[in-house]
Amino acid sequence: MRKQLLWLTLIEGGLVMLLETASPILVAPVLGHSVMIWAIMLSLSVGALAIGYFLGAWFTQKNRDYSFLMKLFAVNASIILLGYLLLFFQNRSEVDLVSPFFSYLISIVIVFIPLVLFGSSTPVIIAIMQKTEDSPSTGKVFSNSTIGGIVFSLLTGYFLIDAFGVGNTVLLAVILCSLLPLFHFLKFKQKGLLLHTGIVTIASIVLMFLKPNLPETEGFKTLHFSEGITGQLIVADFMENKEETRLLLINRMGQTKLNLKTNFSGWPYVNYLTSAASIYPEGSRTLVLGLGGGMVPRQISHYLKHNVDAVEIDQRIIDLSEEYFNNLQARINCYNDDARRFVKSVDAKYDFIVLDIFNGEIMPSHGLSKEAFSDIERILNPGGLIAINFNGFLSGKEGVAGRSLIKTLKSAGFKLSVFDCGAGKMKENQRNIIYFAYKITPNWKNAKVHATLFGIDYKINEHLMPLSEMPSGKSYIITDDKPILEYINRYAADSWRKDYLNNYTKNFQKKFNLPLVR
Repeated sequence: MRKQLLWLTLIEGGLVMLLETASPILVAPVLGHSVMIWAIMLSLSVGALAIGYFLGAWFTQKNRDYSFLMKLFAVNASIILLGYLLLFFQNRSEVDLVSPFFSYLISIVIVFIPLVLFGSSTPVIIAIMQKTEDSPSTGKVFSNSTIGGIVFSLLTGYFLIDAFGVGNTVLLAVILCSLLPLFHFLKFKQKGLLLHTGIVTIASIVLMFLKPNLPETEGFKTLHFSEGITGQLIVADFMENKEETRLLLINRMGQTKLNLKTNFSGWPYVNYLTSAASIYPEGSRTLVLGLGGGMVPRQISHYLKHNVDAVEIDQRIIDLSEEYFNNLQARINCYNDDARRFVKSVDAKYDFIVLDIFNGEIMPSHGLSKEAFSDIERILNPGGLIAINFNGFLSGKEGVAGRSLIKTLKSAGFKLSVFDCGAGKMKENQRNIIYFAYKITPNWKNAKVHATLFGIDYKINEHLMPLSEMPSGKSYIITDDKPILEYINRYAADSWRKDYLNNYTKNFQKKFNLPLVR
């Protein structure tokens, strides 16, 4: 009995961490992958365990045995399967289930309720073990549960989600949760419970082989679909405004758009960055922090003949960039590293440095802090230029992050120009803004035109926004000690995500049956 209980604690701890690790990935296509979403998911998990421990203490007031624990796990397997079925219907239903409410509902059924029951099992296991052992058993139970949690969290994050998809990882949790009860009910010939648990197990195995197909139709072709601890990656070809377009989505937010006919980026800001880089001659050194599909470094390398280094933290994105977005056959030196760490360690000097460090709609504070800009200044040549791609919000609560970036750059000792990628004709949620930081004012008249907008050549010096005309409102200096960028940018990020949810995520599911998760 002691060995059985210790195995049970190991599985219980492992399943808790499996579900906790998978939960943010489950909701990322709809809710995003921000620190706030992770905090909500962790709060659900920890709160569920707290309730479970309390409930378990109440269970121990009556004489509970191993059979009771098996029933508890069997019920939990059924609940997790129900949560997966909700996810299944969200993927396939013609009814609009792609909503924050439904995603939170799935989280409650897959994570919150199961963790309440897993938590309640711990006091019961302790009570049973203390009846059979002279020494206290609490430490053994929690230690074993923690070991299971460590093993399963690493296994889930670094193997299961990537290899099988987040949906099948949840089904694996159902199977693992039902195996011990299945053998127990079989041993003691509890036919009703055996039939129920058997159906749950078989259903889970069958569903594992019913992965949603990735669309390959005349109007849409999925080139890549993967899920991992850093989020979901999709590369797809589709027709947009009668143009053949290739799109890289990270957690359903657009990261790169390529016009397959022209081999130019489908987003103006990439072409404007190329134009800004053109104030420097052939052979100049450019550093791009944040690769995405790699259109920024490739256009600068191909059209301007710069020597270009690019830094990307996710090796998967580097591989996708080379495979699907290298139509220009441009040569760039790509480094798999954190942008800030690379800047602090590199000895080279650069004329033009681009910060394009979006992960979906999220920008990390440590890459855009006052101290980060001081580190970047160290590797910037005299007369060099820093260009920061950012969302287009400057006014209201959505613009707090943009105004704070201006304040942070000023506090780091830089002069500043603000460039409107929408030429003053787009709403804030439709445009990008490029913040140019420098010590010596660039000669913008030397910038070559590499893009048109609204049918006309688009020149950088004609659309610089005077700092005196920036909207007023709250702003902060972002520092390493006060890394608040994700928090103050949350309203702008929500606005972008809602736009993508309606225009891409729902549209792709409705028209082409592109699943939310696999």
